[in-house]
Amino acid sequence: MSQRNSLVHDDYTVGWISALPIEMAAAQALLDEVHPSLPVPRHDHNAYTLGRIGEHNVIIACLPSGIYGSTSATAVATRLRSSFPSIRFGLMVGIGGGVPNSDADIRLGDVVVSKPTDTHGGVVQYDFGKAMTREKGFQRVGMLNGPPQVLLAAIAKLQAMHLTQARRFLGFVEELESTLPSDRQAPFARPAAKDRLYMADYKHVNLKNMTCRNCDPNKLVARSPRNQSELPVIHYGLIASGNQVVKDAEIRDKICGELGAYCLEMEAAGLMNDYPCLVVRGICDYADSHKNKSWQGYAAATAAAFAKELLLVVPDTQKQKREAAQDVALTETDARFRIPLDLRNVPAIQKFIGREDELERLWQGLRPDCSPIRKVGVLHGLGGIGKTQLAARFARVHKDHFSGIFWLNAKDRSALMQSLATAWSRVPHRADTACTPNNDGATQIRISNDDDLNQRAQTMLKWLTTEGNARWLLIYDNVDQFSEDISDFFPVADHGSIIITTRLLRLAELGTGFPIHKLDPENATRLLFGSAGWNAQKHDPNEPDPGVTALISRLDGLPLAITIAGSYIRQSGVSVAQYLRFYTESWEDLMVQTPQSQYYAHGNLLTTWLITYNEIRKCHPASAQLLLLLAIFDNRDIWFELIKNCGHTSNLPSWFVNSLRSELAFLATLKPLIAFSLVETKQEGGSYSMHPVVQDWCLSVLHENDSLRNVDEFKVMALTAVSYLPPPTTEIEHSKLQQRLISHADQMRWHIARWKMPDEPEIYTAIHDLGCLYLAQGKLKEARDLYERALTGKEKLLGLTDISTLETVNNLGLVYTNRGELQKAEKMCQRAVAGREQALGRGHISTLHAVNNLGFLYTRQDNSLEARRLYKRALAGFDKELGPGNISSLDMINNLGLLYTRDNKWQPAEMMYQQALAGFEKALGSAHTSTLITVYNLGSLYEAQGNLEEARHANEV
Repeated sequence: MSQRNSLVHDDYTVGWISALPIEMAAAQALLDEVHPSLPVPRHDHNAYTLGRIGEHNVIIACLPSGIYGSTSATAVATRLRSSFPSIRFGLMVGIGGGVPNSDADIRLGDVVVSKPTDTHGGVVQYDFGKAMTREKGFQRVGMLNGPPQVLLAAIAKLQAMHLTQARRFLGFVEELESTLPSDRQAPFARPAAKDRLYMADYKHVNLKNMTCRNCDPNKLVARSPRNQSELPVIHYGLIASGNQVVKDAEIRDKICGELGAYCLEMEAAGLMNDYPCLVVRGICDYADSHKNKSWQGYAAATAAAFAKELLLVVPDTQKQKREAAQDVALTETDARFRIPLDLRNVPAIQKFIGREDELERLWQGLRPDCSPIRKVGVLHGLGGIGKTQLAARFARVHKDHFSGIFWLNAKDRSALMQSLATAWSRVPHRADTACTPNNDGATQIRISNDDDLNQRAQTMLKWLTTEGNARWLLIYDNVDQFSEDISDFFPVADHGSIIITTRLLRLAELGTGFPIHKLDPENATRLLFGSAGWNAQKHDPNEPDPGVTALISRLDGLPLAITIAGSYIRQSGVSVAQYLRFYTESWEDLMVQTPQSQYYAHGNLLTTWLITYNEIRKCHPASAQLLLLLAIFDNRDIWFELIKNCGHTSNLPSWFVNSLRSELAFLATLKPLIAFSLVETKQEGGSYSMHPVVQDWCLSVLHENDSLRNVDEFKVMALTAVSYLPPPTTEIEHSKLQQRLISHADQMRWHIARWKMPDEPEIYTAIHDLGCLYLAQGKLKEARDLYERALTGKEKLLGLTDISTLETVNNLGLVYTNRGELQKAEKMCQRAVAGREQALGRGHISTLHAVNNLGFLYTRQDNSLEARRLYKRALAGFDKELGPGNISSLDMINNLGLLYTRDNKWQPAEMMYQQALAGFEKALGSAHTSTLITVYNLGSLYEAQGNLEEARHANEV
């Protein structure tokens, strides 16, 4: 049903995106009413349908015909949010491929809803280009945000309702099934075609024929019938998103096995990080070669029907705000306590960006009519994250909903008393108060008893307890170093509303905690644009240049840092690239030159955390030291065992020994840093992070404070921790640990490049070990640079022939060989062999490994004769020292096989491979990497011989 109305763009709060016309048609058919179109900017090429579902005004958009995938979805969502700025959340609703598994009995027509798991936010992105070969599998390329909290809360409510009440979406499906277009065919009806699931290894018989008429029924998966087989089921779980359609059941199952996905689709990965939304997919096929379109209409109907039912349980905040504005009209009794908001006491804020969800949650918790008892909201988070800005915005937005709003500076007792006394001076004439007017007509309070500061403050608190005076809001700002219990300075009456802004996590216990997080990239970019004074003609927010993207990433959504950057750029005229270079190379000098922002009264980046840090250092000195040590590491993923590995450094400071004696002691030392929001606990638990700007500040403190003579000490400790690898438990766990350490290794390389290192051998040993980490991950350039740095230091401190020096020489020769720098490699490999022969003897294991490396070099140089001689020498030596069948000997046998293959000597090559394979299977098992590499080598040999049957068998293995 259409209607004429006077709605404007800001009245629309739900953005519904479809990928296909059939999906959009289902959404349009379920609208309770259709609204007239609204004009959109010239750059917005989307086609919209406007309407209402329940209490929500909804915009429906569809991807351009034939242009699907995450990039297209991102573009549509960006234009939609630009034209309709009040979008509160989004829905991506349509069809997808089901992934049947042991956890979920997924059938055609069922609905999969993206729901966060322990490791993913509901949607996981994979690199489909690397998924097309079964051998290489899938590689996830990014972490994606989860759905908005308001939708997750609605899902929980809907799940509970479905346990005891009828599922309304089934009625909506029936409504769609009966929809008849002009050609009398119901596009959304459940198809007559049977729901068939074929075995994963069984391919569709005739790719030109879309039906499975010729497919073997004996290859169907046996599934138990449902009790109500015609009714779709809702599944909540992970959705995998890529840029190409999956039509291979084995690839489908590999995704499910590795990621735990219930559904495959193509668009959601482009939305989750920049467009807060929920993904709803009706299952139209099983992502296999038996794919056809017969179930698409019904699947689109079930997905749209579920989305409509979900919207019906989501409260419409716009309507609530309108009703609240009507409900808060002051009664005659309230009017006696009416005091206009005094903006002189509220911190100045520029154009407020984002935070709509936080503002809404805060309003729902503090609105005067939501509860007769006192309501306390605690905004807590990192300094500079925007707590004060959010509180100020809340005060201005809701100034008409409270009888009076009083902004109190609570940095210490004296400031709070002064603020309360000033608030009392704004209280209007009262019968029990002697008052005289000022020259400007305002009321000056004259207290008959003792006109001192504390008494006026106490009188103010007492006035707030007056019967009928229950609609006030007190904002206690900057409760960070308050030495007393802030609740002692609350009015004693059990009414009114209170906001506290603080860095102290523990104060959340005083009421409802509202953690304030960083801005998302879109709003961070908007804040930078506003601070820098840019317009859309100079910098298009929808297509930011790489410099803007890099700066936003470096500042990581911290409003204070973004505002300061924008202000500096506006005032100095430097480019974004120049500012980023200054920030990276001369952080502290840049901060000194940056004027303090008028919008952040508590300091700039140099001072915003300094008072907190000094307080921690005074009360918890070990915690202050730990904070600076953590800043040496990569800030994104820090865990106990990593920091504990610093203990392998010699001459450890006593604070570290005491703090790392156990995990419990470590947590006790870390606790004050978490309490002040300087360190955050990551969702998965057992891991911690630090905001990158806090890290920059800590490094500045560490390098500039002369009383902290431990810069080198901390860097040595961190370098030791990252380069230390404990003995492997399993091959897989060892590989995962190496991958986890790479980001920290990158951070160590950054330090090494800028570090005037002391002459300590353990530093160069750690640098060598860091090179080994990169070598194991196949990062040869990084490994080469570190080995060269380690070799220079070892030669200087230990000498040319020291065993440790020769170890670096040996590894450097191997890296040179793999990089194709063969002349340098030969020099190093020969030096390693000669040095180890002289120092350890010809038959020593280390010497034999150097001999192997030299043989590998000669293989690369096509010197087969010399390579074979060295491999055989190494093999004989390993057999003698370690016994036949040892792993090193098997490696030599495999190398000989490679050499024979290279020389087209098929028979001895096959014999070597077979011997190595039997040995690896016996010693390591058939699934070990060394075993599988040998199998691959054998398969390559058979393929070169033209023995395709044996080659196929080897490849399957």
